[in-house]
Amino acid sequence: MSEKNVEMMKKIIEAKKAKSAKQGAVERPAKTLGQGQKARRNSNGGGLFDK
Repeated sequence: MSEKNVEMMKKIIEAKKAKSAKQGAVERPAKTLGQGQKARRNSNGGGLFDK
């Protein structure tokens, strides 16, 4: 590549870096949107051999 093309590419890359550095990070939402679930009860009380 010619020197002119290399210099133009460097300028473009620097402009993109400056643009991305200027942007702020998006804040993440809170983890808890609702309420936590209670523990489920296991109602499997036995079967054929548990008499």
